[in-house]
Amino acid sequence: MRGRRLRAVALVGGLALVLAGCDWPMFGYGPAHTRDNSHETAVSVSNVGTLTQKWTAATGGQIYSSPSVASGTVFVGSEDGHLYAFDATGTTGCSGSPKKCSPLWKGSMGAATPGHSSPAVANGTVFIGGSDGRLYAFDATGTAGCSGSPKVCVPRWTDTTGGFIYSSPTIVGGVVYVGSNDGRLYAFDAAGTTGCSGSPKVCTPLWSAQAGTGTVESSPAVVGGTVYVGGSGGLYAF
Repeated sequence: MRGRRLRAVALVGGLALVLAGCDWPMFGYGPAHTRDNSHETAVSVSNVGTLTQKWTAATGGQIYSSPSVASGTVFVGSEDGHLYAFDATGTTGCSGSPKKCSPLWKGSMGAATPGHSSPAVANGTVFIGGSDGRLYAFDATGTAGCSGSPKVCVPRWTDTTGGFIYSSPTIVGGVVYVGSNDGRLYAFDAAGTTGCSGSPKVCTPLWSAQAGTGTVESSPAVVGGTVYVGGSGGLYAF
């Protein structure tokens, strides 16, 4: 939520068991944004009241972004202009009591900040929107385009939309969808191949569509071949 201002990611006891059971790869859990992990069995009504903090991790700025989890790594955007990746189990890079963790790596977004855009992970790439109107795509393993200690990564590719991206990206069928504050919904090749060129690589949209006359801060949901997004004039289906 926009009013929430956090400087650390706090994971609770028992959460490692949740992550082992099933990832939470994007905002709202999956492309339909049901926000329901039906595979979760470790945490229930009977034991949720016993959970305690397991570890924390500081970033360089406030966190409006919601974390995503994939393949044992938790990703979150920070207002210091970076995407952060932490060991979801609270093991690698973690120490002390209470336990504090340092990032496995962080992705540089230059002068941009992620705002309220939450990362989405698919096929080894993590995507997040920036305040400069760009969608950033990083190697989710922290390998390609990464160097230094502590490790900092540059994006595999970026693109340009017409406005600040509050929207969280959604990936379905090799296409990444995201809304922009120019009032449009954009679709890009998630692999960074079609419509992409240059070094550093920049991609153009596969297509875009107007969704009202104002901003598109809503995160797109995709079900049954239709992509839905909220705009200034209502709900739009493409």
